[in-house]
Amino acid sequence: MTSISDLSQDLVEEILSRVPMTSLGAHCGKAAKEIMVVMMYHFEAYLMSINLHNHKDLVDPFIKKIGKLKHVKICEVFHCNGLLLCVTHEYKLVVWNPYSGQTRWIQPRNDDISGPVIYCVGYDINNNHKILRLSYWIDNYVCEIYDFKCNSWRVLDITMEWYIRGQGVSFQKNSYFIAQGMRKVEEVTSKGCLLCFDFTRERFLGLSLPCHCRIEDSVILSVVREEKLAVLYRRRDALEIEIWITNKIEPNEVLWSHFLKLDMVRFHYLNGSFFVDEKKKVAVICDVDYTTRANYKACMVGEGGHYREWISENLSVSHICALMFQVRCRSSNVPILTRRQDSLVLLYSLH
Repeated sequence: MTSISDLSQDLVEEILSRVPMTSLGAHCGKAAKEIMVVMMYHFEAYLMSINLHNHKDLVDPFIKKIGKLKHVKICEVFHCNGLLLCVTHEYKLVVWNPYSGQTRWIQPRNDDISGPVIYCVGYDINNNHKILRLSYWIDNYVCEIYDFKCNSWRVLDITMEWYIRGQGVSFQKNSYFIAQGMRKVEEVTSKGCLLCFDFTRERFLGLSLPCHCRIEDSVILSVVREEKLAVLYRRRDALEIEIWITNKIEPNEVLWSHFLKLDMVRFHYLNGSFFVDEKKKVAVICDVDYTTRANYKACMVGEGGHYREWISENLSVSHICALMFQVRCRSSNVPILTRRQDSLVLLYSLH
């Protein structure tokens, strides 16, 4: 039987380009067994399904491509409540609803990019969605927020006390980041924390991590089925990976429990992404295959030495973004983008 891995890259892209977004509804019914994810592939955002419940079919049905955002070259993707915020190569912003195929362009307040920029998406207590943009400017961060209801940007009066280590994740209204304390941007301290941005109060709050991480260690955040946060930690000088999951998380309090401890000699350095299946006690870790330093690798690991992997032999690192996240697929709570008086309004289908 021919599998998708036997097909040429051009043929796979042609097949995917013909998949209608309306077919996604059929996959929503399988949400209990499959996890919806998004992966960057040739600078395009693809909606995919990953099956963690059939270990024998890990290599091929393990990753199924369902649809893609067409005609837009994407360099970063962020998820919140079923919506995807995509950043193009020209630093333009487009919000994509993968369930309906709808898109909406958002004009940044300032197109002058002079340093690292961090985006995140969330919503306040009134379910009003917002975009936070953090840009480096003269030894500090400039914090800007886009309000979907007002269809406008404004600058927040915030003095940053943390150095944020890359992009974060959105979870239950708010966004979370791995951060290090700092006295100024060039002087980062060794104390790490879980940094929460509260979209209701529009402020940052520092929370504790279950590990004492250093700036050179690998620390990655993930969302567990929109119910919990998970953190993956690996010391730079160690061959083990540890994963913790939250028992409780609020803007001002977090409690952690240990989930897995794994021997990960196969990963030289972790800078990708991961997600976990809490019931089956397994994790899927996605990163560069360091043996070739040119291919992308997804590994399923678990207790008792369980290990399976999928390596892309046709895609180079420059064409793959290891960002993957879970998209909760519930037909009774699917966000829809609609226009009303030139503003973006979030509704929910009830069918």
